[in-house]
Amino acid sequence: NKNVMPVKIWPGMTVDNIIREMNKSGVFMSGMLAEAVNTYEQMIKEDSYIFMSLSGALIPAGMSKVLIELIERKYIDCIVTTGANLVHDVMMAYGGSFYKGSTELKDENLLEKKIDRIYDVLVSEDDFNAKFDEPLLELYDDITEKRPNETLSVSELIEEIAIRIPEKNESVLKACHKNGVKVFVPTIHDSVFGLQAAIYNKSKPNRLKVDIFKDLQEIWDIRKNVEKSSAIILGGGVPKNYIFQSFYFANKMLDNVIQITLDRPETGGLSGAPPEEAISWGKINPKGKRVVLVSEVTLALPIIAAALIERLDKK
Repeated sequence: NKNVMPVKIWPGMTVDNIIREMNKSGVFMSGMLAEAVNTYEQMIKEDSYIFMSLSGALIPAGMSKVLIELIERKYIDCIVTTGANLVHDVMMAYGGSFYKGSTELKDENLLEKKIDRIYDVLVSEDDFNAKFDEPLLELYDDITEKRPNETLSVSELIEEIAIRIPEKNESVLKACHKNGVKVFVPTIHDSVFGLQAAIYNKSKPNRLKVDIFKDLQEIWDIRKNVEKSSAIILGGGVPKNYIFQSFYFANKMLDNVIQITLDRPETGGLSGAPPEEAISWGKINPKGKRVVLVSEVTLALPIIAAALIERLDKK
């Protein structure tokens, strides 16, 4: 066993400097944060196929450029996300904005002003209407004209949307399309994508056809066709389960897992369940690395990404 060493700090430290110092500490959260960077680096060095799950309001909170940087550097191979994150991403791509607010604002006043609150982040309903709802209905129209009578998988629909986001507009979805990162959205119907699809098909019955089950086979096939695979779980919920269950049904196991969450395991819910629990299901290799970082994602992810990029750029 190594001795625990005092963490040193000095003027002009880089992000990776402080992470390497934290690596000398005990395995409290500072040590676990350092271990998350080490494990992510190992995933890349081993040429592991890296799944990343996104849940929670990561895009409104300002994580889009962090994710785009990781995508463009090929540090992510596949994303499984809630529909909401991509709704916010597409809205920003078409000029929508989020604003810093406060948890102490009176929500009844925000209701009167047609302003929606996501914790301390604000977004106007006018932005949603003009910068998402209207463009999306036009995209649905174009997609169904170009692919009439086809039944699309959710990932195919998302890819068609990504193709149509203007080249000049920055977005996570556009970055995934340009860099060959597959995107799965298992709960797309539980988002404004789904709500607008229902509205669209009400005015143009059964024109937009989507089979939510088709993607299951595709994500199983990905696992069957890669030698090593890893997962970075940001939050929990359906995106986490979608990745894990694909390994269960493909009769394969994830080699390494990093999980960043504030959820607790005592409720028996999936979001707080530690990776060790998934070993019993045959979803994670018991010989692989398992890192559970009890942290809020928007705090941990930029630090992990910055240290990782610095470390790999030096090499």
